[in-house]
Amino acid sequence: MSAAPLLLDALRVVGVSHHKSPVSLRERLAFRAEDVSKALARILSQGFSEAIILSTCNRVELYTVSDGSPDPAKRLRAFLSEYHSVPEADFTPTLFEHKGADAIRHLLEVTASLDSQILGETEILAQSKEAYRVAAECGSCGRVLHSVFERAFFLSKEVRGDGGIGRSQASVSSASVKLAKKLFELKDRDVLVVGTGEMAKGIVRALKAAGVSDFWVASRTEERARAFAHEEGGKPCQMHHLDEYLSKVDVVLVSSNAPHFIIGPKEIRAVASRRRNRTLCLIDISVPRNVDPAVHELDDTFLYDIDDLEEVARDGRMEREAVAARWRPRLAEEAREQLRTLESSEPRDTAKKLLEHAAAVRASIASEYSRGLDAKAAEAIARALERYQGKLLHGPLDTLKQSAREGGGADTSAWISRLFRLQTDTNGSSAAIQPEQRAPAVQDKPPDEPSRRKDDRQVVAKLDNPVPRLETNNGDVAFAAN
Repeated sequence: MSAAPLLLDALRVVGVSHHKSPVSLRERLAFRAEDVSKALARILSQGFSEAIILSTCNRVELYTVSDGSPDPAKRLRAFLSEYHSVPEADFTPTLFEHKGADAIRHLLEVTASLDSQILGETEILAQSKEAYRVAAECGSCGRVLHSVFERAFFLSKEVRGDGGIGRSQASVSSASVKLAKKLFELKDRDVLVVGTGEMAKGIVRALKAAGVSDFWVASRTEERARAFAHEEGGKPCQMHHLDEYLSKVDVVLVSSNAPHFIIGPKEIRAVASRRRNRTLCLIDISVPRNVDPAVHELDDTFLYDIDDLEEVARDGRMEREAVAARWRPRLAEEAREQLRTLESSEPRDTAKKLLEHAAAVRASIASEYSRGLDAKAAEAIARALERYQGKLLHGPLDTLKQSAREGGGADTSAWISRLFRLQTDTNGSSAAIQPEQRAPAVQDKPPDEPSRRKDDRQVVAKLDNPVPRLETNNGDVAFAAN
């Protein structure tokens, strides 16, 4: 078993984003919602104890905690390459990597939309929460990622509450409609929305705000199109009748989760004669893209994708950037404090695991060697083992307490975990001995004898207190599981 690394090295995020990677690359590395669970399992099988995948139209990011295996960044690059069948050379030049406090800071900025293409956009927080929910359900979100993501969600609300960032409801969906407004007066135009997900809902609401009252909504199933149209307004249509509507509309806004192109030159050429040279504008914010880029080469047809929203993103950016500039230093300090908090809790957690592990072993041995003995003899064995456990664990527990007081608690915890093989599962609990393997205690102590079991909580609690030293009784300490 590898030694558990310091969080400075264990906690990492690698990924690509709109800052350096074009949509043509991001779509090759994107994860479909239905595939995320399988992908998380693959990551955990390759030397990671925790993992969360955040895949949106503007970013693909892997948040992980390594179990101590060497070179986690290399293994994550290999995973991305193998999983998506994309050569590492294609994405490594634009891949970013952060670890420790920098990884936490990056997450804080992402969830607060300070790292977004459209500064202050509202959709990334919901997308981050969904990524967290999926990981939690899959069992790949443990103590570390649970803590940092929950803190990120809390702080994002504070950032958005600061005037400027959250003053207007900026989003990728609304930006796509703004782009359409720069090209057309939308009020009297015929519009087709392809897709019925959350982004499509945002598009519809932005269209209504722009004065569009009538539009069509296309989906792969009639039921889904009807349900969406009933909830959001508009008229439903199906994908296999798309040519009928492509011949009528002026603007097509696409936000579907199809893994392939659903509109290409063939579909546009098929309706060209019916359109009679009227201009057609298509805005595709899907990742992977759902409109073939070759469509842009056709006459009277203009195609824009997610990367083309950059000009729209500049609107109102100056005011939002001023707010972001105030928050970035605070988020960086919050990230450092979060890392310190996580690392300082490791000695206490390790002490608890060590006590549980030792108590389980002791109970198992006591049960085995007390068979056929009378109560007095069994009690003598239990007392002897308890005394032995106290002598054996006094040094490690005292060292953990001292390291928590002086610093370096994470390093000490890692080595003690390795020494006693306190393997950690994704939920942060000890897996050295499974609960079903633990034998019950041999006997309860007589009522008139003071119990030593409460001392365990006192010993672990003292790891939080830098002043008192570990109490001993003639060099012995009684440690037993609660």
